[in-house]
Amino acid sequence: MSDTSTEVAANRVECPPAKDPAVRLFILAAMLIGLGLYCGYDAFFTNQYPYAKPGEDVNKFLKWAFNNVGAVVFMPLGVVPLVLAIVFLRRRLMADEEGIGYAGRQKISWDKIERLDADKLKGKGILDLYYDGGKKLTLDSWKLQRFKELITIVEKQLAARGKYRPPAGDQADSA
Repeated sequence: MSDTSTEVAANRVECPPAKDPAVRLFILAAMLIGLGLYCGYDAFFTNQYPYAKPGEDVNKFLKWAFNNVGAVVFMPLGVVPLVLAIVFLRRRLMADEEGIGYAGRQKISWDKIERLDADKLKGKGILDLYYDGGKKLTLDSWKLQRFKELITIVEKQLAARGKYRPPAGDQADSA
């Protein structure tokens, strides 16, 4: 029974999102929302920067403009990376015998994949899968956990269909 369960596990991988990209987006969101709150506090509660005509004193006008406009602009801008981070953390990539794709979306069948581009795999950890006449699915080791297991399944599935031939150096390494 353990042989069957390890074989099934070897033919299926679920890649949760990596935390680092989301943390960066959360930091950017916190900075923008915090700056918006700071500008709003200065502009509307302390009234430190009263309106000055641009022709009279440019510096006073710019301080007023930064605080009044910044309060309105920075907070909504901070919501954008916040939403992006939440969406990013909810995406899971699944690969199994049927195909590859994100959970909740249509999987790309292994037969539909026309070619893979592994030029950036060794240096940057990026693998591009081309399917359906030029559409591209990018697999990035920085954005996905369990990336090595994913690459193993992709290579195995595409090699079984004759769409991938491992480099000669890989065969020597595995022996």
